[in-house]
Amino acid sequence: MPGAAASRVEPSSTSYGVREAADLVGLSPERVRRIVRAGLVDAKRDERGQLRLSFRDLSFLRRVRELDRARIAPRRVHKALTCLRTRLRDVDLSAVSLSAAAGEVVVREGRTLWSPDSGQFVFDFEHNATAPTVVSLEQEAQPLRQGMDADGWYRLGCELEGNDARRAEEAYRLALQQDPSHADAHINLGCLDHEAERFESAEAHYRAALGTREGDSTALFNLAVLLEDQERFSEAREVYESTLAADAACAEAHYNLARLCDRLGDATGVVRHLTAYKRLSGD
Repeated sequence: MPGAAASRVEPSSTSYGVREAADLVGLSPERVRRIVRAGLVDAKRDERGQLRLSFRDLSFLRRVRELDRARIAPRRVHKALTCLRTRLRDVDLSAVSLSAAAGEVVVREGRTLWSPDSGQFVFDFEHNATAPTVVSLEQEAQPLRQGMDADGWYRLGCELEGNDARRAEEAYRLALQQDPSHADAHINLGCLDHEAERFESAEAHYRAALGTREGDSTALFNLAVLLEDQERFSEAREVYESTLAADAACAEAHYNLARLCDRLGDATGVVRHLTAYKRLSGD
């Protein structure tokens, strides 16, 4: 088996797996994989070959979700974004301002719109102050603003986290001030604390998320990793098992359980979980 450093799954404060990213942004895992295959996001593979998406990738996926909400068919969204990728080969698409106008995906540059499909300018006769516009990451990451709801603070925290963990933490705490039961804000704050080795605070946030959303597989998995980091191996094993009860397709939980079984002298468990991991991951 690989060494501990290579086999350990890092907290999702730095990256997300496909299923985790899909849950966060409201897309299906297969839709996320299709976007990755098209080269629309620069997903990386970890030491075990699992796809990991960055916060900038999540920012782009949220733009895709907003375009869906603007009632543009997913097939048309995918075609437009593929054309955009071809036209802007060296540009990070998460920094591009995308909108829905006249029933199609357009790029907004100031007051000018153009079509990724044709490259031609588009007249936006339907645009008004209430029309949904997906703004760029740079616009979303302006200094913290007053008046946002808990979800707004949470989303801003996600955008800030890759570049400014301190401000991201502030945004998550503001989300929890407005909604103390906001499970996703608890999970991400737990990840930040975990990464900083503030283990007691991280555990409190993961458990608070589980108190709100019992059986949440992301909170369970992160809690299990945290317990393992503290060498609380028996507890970690129980929580990994709970993770699989919540999400039987979590290959990473099987892999980490195989390592724990090896440490705890359970040879049967090692074989069982490695077999499941290989089946789920294709490794």
